Amino acid sequence: MDKFIEFSSKTQGRDKAYRVVQYASKLIGWGLQELEGNDEWIKKLSQLESHASLGRKFFRLGRSIESLRAAQVTINLVDPVLKTTLTVANINRALFLGVDNYLWMGKVGILKVDKGWDLTSSKFYFASIILSLIRDLYALYVGMIRLSSQAKLDSEDATKNSFRAKYYLHLLYHCLHENSEATIDLIKNICDLPLPGSKLGYFPNHNGFVGVCGTMSSLIGVYQVANPRMKLRP
Repeated sequence: MDKFIEFSSKTQGRDKAYRVVQYASKLIGWGLQELEGNDEWIKKLSQLESHASLGRKFFRLGRSIESLRAAQVTINLVDPVLKTTLTVANINRALFLGVDNYLWMGKVGILKVDKGWDLTSSKFYFASIILSLIRDLYALYVGMIRLSSQAKLDSEDATKNSFRAKYYLHLLYHCLHENSEATIDLIKNICDLPLPGSKLGYFPNHNGFVGVCGTMSSLIGVYQVANPRMKLRP
């Protein structure tokens, strides 16, 4: 109970919970349409998805400043790969959130917003995910190099073709296991990629596909917020 209260008290926690509702509603609504289910339930799920999306936009008001502050921190990292990927990802995320705040104003009727800004928002979001994926792969690469240097295998056996494949598979397995934060973040970002990508035409704009990817990435996001040690840092 204490963990639930702690989770729900965080803005990120509420955002992730709303995100699960948003994409689960999309997925279930698509399933009912395919099964020619009750039209009233399909309509209610569509409204729930819309309300959850609007609520998330409200929770993200001002979050662009947090991303810019994060960029100020990551620009000082020593590792050039982390410095570049994280800083540019944070800047793109800040731009995405800034445009997203503008879109929210249009949704609630404060301003008249051109629909083209939705695509602009998706481009910034897509770029930030790509950079985050590069960062995840780099973390796993560094982990493999470290494990490789620590592996106590006979050098002659390791170079033979019969042992080489087993050696690298064994290394990859242990790398994914020992770098669970990077592995989980990689899976989340892979699932996130079609969400803006489908709007930009890079992936099928299919409610079932988007719903599955969104629900999976949202559940992983909930897990990361509930278990801060599983969050990839820096």
